[in-house]
Amino acid sequence: MKALLFRSDRWLWKMDFAFIAIAGLAVLTMMGITAADVVMRYAFHHPIRWAFDLVTQYLLIGSFFFAFSYTLRTNENVAVDYFARHIPLNVYHPVMGAGFLVAAVIFAGICWLSAWDAYEAWDNNDALMGALIWPTWSAKIIVPIGAASLSLRLLHRALAHWCSVADEEFREAIGLENSRQILVKD
Repeated sequence: MKALLFRSDRWLWKMDFAFIAIAGLAVLTMMGITAADVVMRYAFHHPIRWAFDLVTQYLLIGSFFFAFSYTLRTNENVAVDYFARHIPLNVYHPVMGAGFLVAAVIFAGICWLSAWDAYEAWDNNDALMGALIWPTWSAKIIVPIGAASLSLRLLHRALAHWCSVADEEFREAIGLENSRQILVKD
């Protein structure tokens, strides 16, 4: 099982890296479009009419949802660890595994429902009216892609916690040790 977790972690890491690169490009593009829109609006009195729709419907959502899995893998997520400080490692890892499994199921549900919503928008030819006519399915598909990547990472993290109960080397190798850095060791 541990060998499978290492192999899947390498695959997930590549996926995370690709998605965080997309998220970073989305942020840079947002900054560029917003700066160009400000210059066009105030210097030339001719704003970029489609800028707001593109930034809010596509780039902002992409920069947010595509960063989830990478953030969890690098342990940069917000975590409230008050109780975790007071429980022993042999209890901590099974409890964390159960919590990550519950979160994986929740995000799998979000993935399913948002994918269904994107499909219905595509099937109905839904569009956003603005300076341009934007198909809504292309914006809505971002959410299930990001939720699916996070669901996979959460499932991987749950299994890794369960496999690391008595194996400190495995915890460090799979990236779980950093998630407990702030905890006081007895």
